[in-house]
Amino acid sequence: MKEKLYTIPIQDAFHQDCECPVCAMYQKLEENAINYTIGSGASYMEEDIREQTDKQGFCQKHLRDLYIYPNKLGLALILKTHMDKTIQELEKAVKAPLPSPNSLFKKNTKPVSPIIDYIESLEKECFVCDYINQTFESYIMTIFYLYEREEDFRKLFGESKGFCTKHYGILFSHAPRYLNKKYLEEFLRKLNEIYLENFKRVRDDVEWFVRKNDYRYKEEPWKNAKDALPRAVVKVGSILE
Repeated sequence: MKEKLYTIPIQDAFHQDCECPVCAMYQKLEENAINYTIGSGASYMEEDIREQTDKQGFCQKHLRDLYIYPNKLGLALILKTHMDKTIQELEKAVKAPLPSPNSLFKKNTKPVSPIIDYIESLEKECFVCDYINQTFESYIMTIFYLYEREEDFRKLFGESKGFCTKHYGILFSHAPRYLNKKYLEEFLRKLNEIYLENFKRVRDDVEWFVRKNDYRYKEEPWKNAKDALPRAVVKVGSILE
């Protein structure tokens, strides 16, 4: 299989022994994004980056990841100026006329309070998510690029352990946009096959895990069920350990 710089992350992910290579790709991007945000490169000290983190903030998951990262001073600096920005915006918002009774809950009516508008905008944005998504879309495109052009990759794709439900849906919905007529139907059929086959495989392992916790099956072998739960969490929730 021919390797180019932009294809290496995809090929590496599909060579991993995991329940969803797209999750593996995303996890690596996530690690890189956290390191970029608060790691040794100190991007948070750059004015333009701090302006973005001040404006966007972070989703709950990535704020937790930043908190776990061993740079508490860096996180304190990021949060201090983000909180300054939040105070500044909400101090302006509270000067607007207060809503009338039930005005926030009327059907087919947009909330009239700039306070709600600002808080909702914060909930929709995350600096780390945006950083990841800039590259993730190109990774998805590259999967289709390799599928069309590399027979070895088509074989690797077909021999994978399938995908989590979320990334199965992403691949299925994006395929008509990126694959030509020659490969589209083949890809979708193969995608459906390996998703369902492997989802059922993990489901069966979970079922056996449940049975092994019944005293009547105490002496039976574990088969492939010992690590069934973390693998099921990947399939169902796109969460790699």
